[in-house]
Amino acid sequence: MTATTQDLLLDERSQVEGIEEEVAIATSATVYVGGLVNFNAAGRLVDATNTAGQTFAGVVIDPLNDSGSPLATLTGNAAGTVKARIRYNHQLKVGIKTASRTTTNLNKTAFVLDNQTAQGTGVGTTLKRIAMGPIAIFTDSTKAYAYVTLTRTLGASAATG
Repeated sequence: MTATTQDLLLDERSQVEGIEEEVAIATSATVYVGGLVNFNAAGRLVDATNTAGQTFAGVVIDPLNDSGSPLATLTGNAAGTVKARIRYNHQLKVGIKTASRTTTNLNKTAFVLDNQTAQGTGVGTTLKRIAMGPIAIFTDSTKAYAYVTLTRTLGASAATG
């Protein structure tokens, strides 16, 4: 899969309610509803990629605009008045990189590949691996998609591939 450049429909499931937060989007960064996001070093949201110095934030569920101007895209500004409501601590259906499509990865920590895809340890060097949570269940026999429990804490071990 490749990173999305448009809003996505959310496919969520959980036995517990997710945690929601409102966070400013980084200046000139564009994020998408339904897309995964990270925190940059300044604590603002950026589109999820496997980039050193970032940490996993969650999935965008709503745009929040305190800028006073209409938004054509969900792109942050220097004032921090363009924000997103994000959710984590629940399960979200995401794409799984081919090398990580194995049942031995169930309950192991998945890492951010891009704003809609997870992968195991093959995602990059240790410095670039951004944990997003354990793989809960694959959605079909191809294992191309799985529900990942979006969390900010690590699983027992890392998924491979």
